[in-house]
Amino acid sequence: MKELLKSVIVSSVICLSGCTNTTTAVIGTDPDRATASESEVCRQLGQKLPTRSRSDTQLTQDEIQEQYAAYALACPDFAHLIPE
Repeated sequence: MKELLKSVIVSSVICLSGCTNTTTAVIGTDPDRATASESEVCRQLGQKLPTRSRSDTQLTQDEIQEQYAAYALACPDFAHLIPE
């Protein structure tokens, strides 16, 4: 599951950045360049991030943290959507 989410986030960034330099054109890093669809992808992905539970195993906690880190990298201006 975690690999799938990472793939979706990375694929979305690449697809939405078009022909621009994908090493610097990360969604949300330049609000003037982010399109409405890029912002919408980040918003929707952010709202679907998993939440943590006290009953999570260490493996689950680690996987969730990796998903949060991948999301924060792909959508830095939307990091406020990462559950605390």
